[in-house]
Amino acid sequence: MSKNTAKGSRNFYGEYSLEQWIKLILTKEIILPDYQRAFVWSEEDVRELITSLKDGLFIPPITIGNYDGKTNYILDGQQRLSAILIAYLGLFPKKEKFKFSMSEYQGTANDNDDIAEEDEDIMPLEWQFNYFTKVGQDKQSILEKIEKDKYKTKNYDLDSNFWKDSYIGFSLIIPISDEREEQQKLYSSVFRNINIKGKSLTRLESRKSLYFLKEDFDKWFSPRFANGVTINNFPIDFVRYLSLLSQYKKNGETGRLAQYYKTKMETYYESYILAEVNKQGTMFTPLLSKDNQDRYDRLEEFLKADCFSKGFASIIDADVYLFGAIYFIIAKNKKVSITEELQSEIKEKIQGFKGNYMHSKSPSALKYLRSRIQSSIDIYRTYASDLTNSNDEA
Repeated sequence: MSKNTAKGSRNFYGEYSLEQWIKLILTKEIILPDYQRAFVWSEEDVRELITSLKDGLFIPPITIGNYDGKTNYILDGQQRLSAILIAYLGLFPKKEKFKFSMSEYQGTANDNDDIAEEDEDIMPLEWQFNYFTKVGQDKQSILEKIEKDKYKTKNYDLDSNFWKDSYIGFSLIIPISDEREEQQKLYSSVFRNINIKGKSLTRLESRKSLYFLKEDFDKWFSPRFANGVTINNFPIDFVRYLSLLSQYKKNGETGRLAQYYKTKMETYYESYILAEVNKQGTMFTPLLSKDNQDRYDRLEEFLKADCFSKGFASIIDADVYLFGAIYFIIAKNKKVSITEELQSEIKEKIQGFKGNYMHSKSPSALKYLRSRIQSSIDIYRTYASDLTNSNDEA
């Protein structure tokens, strides 16, 4: 049977009572895609939503995307539906019990070694409603099985009529195309254009939705092991390294890296991701494929060295250590070992860069960034070697 490859979607609209929404959540007929946010609403936000529903005020509809004709993803409405389920169960997750331990949600280290203001972003809870749905499909079983010490008991003073008579609308998006990649592109586009309750997507949340445009590529753009390599306690931005090295491999030199993108590097990173996903474009040479596991395993092993586990104090240190390693292991499919001689050369180069006042003051300046990339690659070139029986150089 031929597949429909047309772009766009068929859209359907309606509404469900809160009782019906809760059933859809608990029976897992609607689920969250991997790139959806954790829970960012406060107790006050939950109460405001309940009050609005009691007063019959308009609540923005939930957006659902049907994937492959089987799975229904919540594209917009996670916070609202989570709040409804929390109120239904009479609970609220304790902040101290659901602190984000997964560093991939943290902001990544920035290019200028700046220390972010403490209140710059609202720190979300490492909690989603699947903490409830994985232990039960009804109120009684959930309340019996959850870890009660992790939740506050709340009384929202709601009777059965509230759940039966309060409604929230929905928009159901069904892609016209049968192609998985076209469906993924459609849903990623929808997610990126949505803001929830006035809380804008962070640059990482927005970008992370692109990681899922191609199946299984999210693990290449954001490998878990990279979260353990930090700069000022923030994980490195792995896509930053991949994108710059992809263009370096394309050009063969650093002179035009990120040219015209100094003030819009996030756009540069997104352009790189799309080049990898679509395997086309004039600026980048794709580095990734579905068969990258061996290279990533090698890089993960390389990053277990003590010099990485302690973290870096500066983007300058990180770049000199990492660009060459990632280039030769991922882009060139070679092997590299940490030796005393290699570390000595790296440290000497770092000291030289930091001895330049302007470089230390503005490490994100493209001329300094390019210098670090070229120096790192030049240093590692001596220590990189071919794999035995390797015929797979990217």
